[in-house]
Amino acid sequence: MWSHADSGSAGPTASPDRGASPASGVRICASCSTRSTDAANFCSQCGAALPTDTEPPRAERRYTSILFADLVGFTELAERTDAEDVRELLSGYFALCRSTIESLGGVVEKFIGDAVMAVWGATRTREDDAERAVRAALELTRVVGDYGRASALGALAVRVGVVTDEVAVMLGAAGEGMVTGAAVNLAARLQAAAAPATVLTDAHTRTLTVDRIDFGRETRVDIKGIADEVSAYPALRVISETGSGAAPAAEILTTLVGRDAERDVLIASFDRVVATGRPHLAVVSADAGVGKSRLVLELRDHLDHVPMAIMWHSARCLSYGEGVAYSALSSAVRSRIGAVEGEGEAVALGRLRTKLVSWTSAGTAEPARLDWMCERLAPLLGVDSAGVPLLSSGSAEYGRDEFFTAWSLWFERMSAGENAPVVWVIEDAHWADDGLLDFVQHLQRANPSPVLIVIVTRPELLTRRPDLGASESTTVLELGPLDDESIVALIAGLAPELPRDILRLLSARVGGVPLYARELLRSLVDDGLLLDTACGLRLASGVSADTLAVAEPPASLRVLIASRLDSLEPGARLVAQLASVLGFSFSMPALAAVSRRAAGELAGDVSTLETRGILISITDPLSSERGQYVFSHPLIRQVAYEMQSRRSRSERHLATVEFLESSSDEGSRSAAVIAQHLVDALQLQTAPAASTESAARRAVHWLLAAADSARRLGAASAARRLYEQAIDVWPLANPAGRDADGRTVRDLEELAREVVSTSVTG
Repeated sequence: MWSHADSGSAGPTASPDRGASPASGVRICASCSTRSTDAANFCSQCGAALPTDTEPPRAERRYTSILFADLVGFTELAERTDAEDVRELLSGYFALCRSTIESLGGVVEKFIGDAVMAVWGATRTREDDAERAVRAALELTRVVGDYGRASALGALAVRVGVVTDEVAVMLGAAGEGMVTGAAVNLAARLQAAAAPATVLTDAHTRTLTVDRIDFGRETRVDIKGIADEVSAYPALRVISETGSGAAPAAEILTTLVGRDAERDVLIASFDRVVATGRPHLAVVSADAGVGKSRLVLELRDHLDHVPMAIMWHSARCLSYGEGVAYSALSSAVRSRIGAVEGEGEAVALGRLRTKLVSWTSAGTAEPARLDWMCERLAPLLGVDSAGVPLLSSGSAEYGRDEFFTAWSLWFERMSAGENAPVVWVIEDAHWADDGLLDFVQHLQRANPSPVLIVIVTRPELLTRRPDLGASESTTVLELGPLDDESIVALIAGLAPELPRDILRLLSARVGGVPLYARELLRSLVDDGLLLDTACGLRLASGVSADTLAVAEPPASLRVLIASRLDSLEPGARLVAQLASVLGFSFSMPALAAVSRRAAGELAGDVSTLETRGILISITDPLSSERGQYVFSHPLIRQVAYEMQSRRSRSERHLATVEFLESSSDEGSRSAAVIAQHLVDALQLQTAPAASTESAARRAVHWLLAAADSARRLGAASAARRLYEQAIDVWPLANPAGRDADGRTVRDLEELAREVVSTSVTG
């Protein structure tokens, strides 16, 4: 038998934006959103260079969540109310909106009359941006209603619209005009269609948050300028408490594959705790989606069959909100005593004292000792021993050593009182406050009880706190992507009827990351390409491998990867974007050329990208690409590429062409590559520029060179495709219809026909 004290479901996983729409002179860090009003040149939070007065804003394309909120009936209210009272009412309303939005990591883009627009993900993508936006929207409907009831002017209500989609962002231009795109207009339209005190979201937002937010039935909204009605979903309430810890209801679980050795190490860590009666720390470190939580679940399943009582606790570190400093410890204590959300302080304190008494032998149950512990544990419940609310980091009355001693004694009393080892799992520990981590080390060092502490984190934690892995009583498990066969086995477990070639195709698309596999399958089901049957997933009628190969990656993966890229230092992030223009693989000289920096200057950033698992260097002496670099996953390259503005990508493609054309042997070998870079640069231009005709002529030249080469080699289909591309570009290259040699587009069409007829005859 064992005892569970879990703390709810997946909470937020990223730090909040601290920036807001600044007044004149306020600069917002493009890396972490921290506002700066002094004359410093670098961000006080992350150290990135701040935009200067002369530095032009930098454009990017980002996946963001947009919120529009508007007061209901404000015009009528203003007409019957004194102007000074209206001004005071609006001032309070604006302050309330700003504080609510910023507390959940949003940035106020602008106020328009009595309406507010806010954005999440404009300067840094986080996995839970959409969830934060919906939580903020629901909170606004509540706090504005309360504000109206507390005022002397009568009831107030807001209607809110939330949309998640790709937008154009001007980094460094925070404030009005920072974000543009169709998503902004749609959010405003959904807000207008919402009923008073309600929230309407688009389909993307619902898909990204459905495990955390309860939604009503789909409704159809007529949007001006869009022919078809748009699907919208009313957000009703939050169904997953922030930072709670339980797996989402829709999570797709499979048999554990490829992690047997790591599972055995975790189990051995628990066995060591039982055998020695002393604490042990296990750190499970990996990038998002690689399988950290799945491995911990395997440990729990194993312990479920161990014939002894085990005191299991699981909680997450929070990245925003109140009580974040010791949230993982607070959740563990509250769950163990059976505290219920929203109950009174006196009840929670009573539960705490009752639990301590139950663990205390008759000879050591002196009221004074119980009072001493209760007073120092009470802050973890959010109150002091008299029921007075406290800050998350504890009461100022006591020093940290006293708190740590009492909290450590809590684990000791629990283990002794229940005659059971304790397991404390801390999820999302990369967001852990240093105070919590210091307590973990105190517990590991000073507690005389069998306690297994499992820290589940991303690699940056061990970079920030290398001391966590330095103790002899610590085991560090660093997980990498699964191999191809393991991913094939994982997918086959969910879709046993899929042919082997389809399994391998899907495996190649997810690059060894289990979460990518699950999200891709879920997306294919949502799009109707796979059917969910009693026997598992299978292909829908008429769906081929080619269809699956080009299916768009789900928004959840794009957001996940964008947040991973945004967690990089600005220099490394920029290098990843530049490298993505070069292609899936690239050389250091090519990267230096497109970045216009010396290779030596790039070495540090490239090394960071290797360490963070973004890039892989090819060292195989038998490989023709030895010495080059490749992206660890095709989707990482795609997201890094699409985050750049069209103009930036176009300019960087042209810089790549300059490098390839200047290389002594690259021109003849890479005609098709040069041509593709030129075609991509032209397609990214929104309007013809002075250089368009010249670039188009170069594109035609290299396309014809590549087509002729393919034709000589007998690659008819490739040659025809290249001729057809040249035909498409021809009007831009030759506005008069003829080139310098007198050829017309009909000559190219004839060449394309000859290739087809020759291949048929052959």
